[in-house]
Amino acid sequence: MSIETKPLPPSSRISLRREWLASPLVFLASLLLFLMVYLYYNWPEKWMSTAGILRWDGATLTLSKGQGHPTQGKLLIRRLTDQGIAIATLTPPVFLADDYATVNWSVSGIRSGMEMEFMWRTAENRVFVRPLVWEDNVIQPLKMTEDENWHGQVTNLAIIFKGMTDAPISVNNVSLDPLSLSGTLRELAGNWFAFSKWQQTSINFVDMDSYGKKFTPTFAALVITLVAMAIYIIQCVTKKNPFNASILWGIVLLGWLLLDVRWQLNLFRQLGITSNEYAGKSWEEKHLAAEDQGLFDFTRQIKSRLPPTATRILLFSDVDYIRGRGAYHLYPHNVLAREDLPDASRFHSGDYIALFLKQRVKYDPAKKLLTWGDGQSLKADMLLFSNGNALFQVN
Repeated sequence: MSIETKPLPPSSRISLRREWLASPLVFLASLLLFLMVYLYYNWPEKWMSTAGILRWDGATLTLSKGQGHPTQGKLLIRRLTDQGIAIATLTPPVFLADDYATVNWSVSGIRSGMEMEFMWRTAENRVFVRPLVWEDNVIQPLKMTEDENWHGQVTNLAIIFKGMTDAPISVNNVSLDPLSLSGTLRELAGNWFAFSKWQQTSINFVDMDSYGKKFTPTFAALVITLVAMAIYIIQCVTKKNPFNASILWGIVLLGWLLLDVRWQLNLFRQLGITSNEYAGKSWEEKHLAAEDQGLFDFTRQIKSRLPPTATRILLFSDVDYIRGRGAYHLYPHNVLAREDLPDASRFHSGDYIALFLKQRVKYDPAKKLLTWGDGQSLKADMLLFSNGNALFQVN
């Protein structure tokens, strides 16, 4: 018995192609609509500008603090003040801050530990300061579009150096990039795919940097997906097209991919960092390379001073993460982790008290007296003191 297959008629092929394209086209329309609304409410009248690039050589800057001189189009700072400060200022023609999205400083000769800040003065004689980030041997471009103080007429610019260095610092140039639609969209795309390194809050938040912002990635993907579904349903009702549930599922899949592609890229970047930090190391070496290395080393020293059998130890810290992580490192001892010390009557003779990043607690070595709160005090021996953290045993 032979089975004869017949090709689909042209009308059926066109209909099938339209169904396949319906989900991405409707999703794209929703994405564009979301971008327009987002730009309108977050950058009203600011995301397009006809202004040109502003650029000044370092030699045009004046050194108001520190010692140095202009040379070969640059400003060479040879020495900071005794307080470790140098300030290079610029008085440009007055311009509107709202026309410019990014400030770029080109500087060389920066040593480790040096802090830098960007300062500007407005026509109302108000002064504002933003920290500059030194990464990969360059100052990272400073995004100004979301800074509520970056508006109005700007009359002065300055860069501030703080720290100690015996090497000269060269200020090569400073430039301001104007706002443009393409630049704004690139910035949005860069923010969407920006790398979010795992940190202490990653156990609770996928992206702590977006926590508390107006639009988190998850919320944005949800809105785009729901609007796309609404557009399709409205189109079916108004044009009396047959409803196809698979198109709605396709929209949901695209919304999921919008988030998942971002997440997978972040994981691949994190994988390289994790490999560099932990690959080939022992269990102890991995802990000493982790972000809580100071806490791990402190708890390791504590455990070396505790009896081998499980004993009662009270851990106090002002940081919630430290309390939870510190208790984990101290197990299997009987650990109680709290923020504030209770009344002195709650402690028992022989109890161990560990303080890590804990303020408002004092110890008098001569009297062997631990004091805190409203006149609370306790006799205790100090068994360990390391980097401002301590271990005591109640007498």
